[in-house]
Amino acid sequence: MARGYDDDRVVVIERDESSNGIGMLLLGLAVGAGAALLFAPASGQETRERISREARRAGRRVRDLTDEFGEKVADSVERARSSVDDRVTRARSAVQTRVDAVNEAVDAGREAAAQARVDLEQAVADTKRAYTDGRRAYNDRVRRHADDLTPNADQRADENPTEG
Repeated sequence: MARGYDDDRVVVIERDESSNGIGMLLLGLAVGAGAALLFAPASGQETRERISREARRAGRRVRDLTDEFGEKVADSVERARSSVDDRVTRARSAVQTRVDAVNEAVDAGREAAAQARVDLEQAVADTKRAYTDGRRAYNDRVRRHADDLTPNADQRADENPTEG
């Protein structure tokens, strides 16, 4: 039996981080198995055993790569979920901050409007009071002046009986 070179064979698989890694591995295995069958200087039994051994190795490697790929996908999904959750939390916080600011502005506007109304009502009341006081003062002054003029008119009529 010729045992020598196939037991010490080293298979180098180049890792490609893209999604074609598993497909390329399977293609490489198929090409390698075909080439081994064509160029094998071994008997049929040895060739079947070698193919069986290589198939088991390839199966383990495919399982390992599948597990690794699954872990990477799970990690990527978890990172994406965490990132989305973080962004949603930040967006909600920013929206809430703006809502609070708008509510504060609305409240301040209402308070300012209420104070302006109170100030306006006070100004109207003060103006009415000033108008009423001014009108009374004017009327009092007119009456006093009229009273001052009336005795003089009576006195003049008494002094000049022909005038009047």
